[in-house]
Amino acid sequence: MAPLDSVGWLATQPKAFRDWVERAGRWRTFETGTFIYHAGDQSDGLYGLAEGSVQVTFPLIAKEAVIIHRAEVGFWIGDNAEFTGRPRLISLVAGTKSKLLHLPSSAIAAHLIDVPDHWRCFYALSAMNTATAVMHLSEALSLTVRARMCRRLLRLTAITHEVEITQDELAELIGVTRATSRRCLSDLAEQGAIELGYRKLRVLNANILKSYEDEQ
Repeated sequence: MAPLDSVGWLATQPKAFRDWVERAGRWRTFETGTFIYHAGDQSDGLYGLAEGSVQVTFPLIAKEAVIIHRAEVGFWIGDNAEFTGRPRLISLVAGTKSKLLHLPSSAIAAHLIDVPDHWRCFYALSAMNTATAVMHLSEALSLTVRARMCRRLLRLTAITHEVEITQDELAELIGVTRATSRRCLSDLAEQGAIELGYRKLRVLNANILKSYEDEQ
């Protein structure tokens, strides 16, 4: 089940729960740009990202999708609709070719009847995702564009130091214009912090990015 058993939410849960996830989960692969689910869909379970990247989008303006989060390996999503019974609030799309572990709704329901104490494990996922949302909101309200960009780049490259993403997608993620995003990235590249490529970016000096992450 690697790497989901060593990074992210699942890695923090008891071994008995992890073992059940490994038995109940089903591996699925999605090509770049493929929707894993859409806003408005009924829940079919949870998804954990093992390879690649996924983008979380929200139909904010005239139902046009806005990228609100870019997730890397170890990310799990789907808990909101799964446990409230409401339709999906957001859409999930493969940012690159991605491999995800799908934990079906039927398996979750049956398991919680057998082992009700494992509700705590799922609650931990919801708490983690809520904390991530609050963190992004706090950053948007209090930090400079450069600080937000540096923080996002550090998260996106925490494992591989390189991420497949366009400058326009980064602009959407931090809520600025494309021109502002490009100026910020160019400045960081000139300082030797990052290297810009075609539809990708590599961190060369994380310490430079960290020096700006609390800028207000």
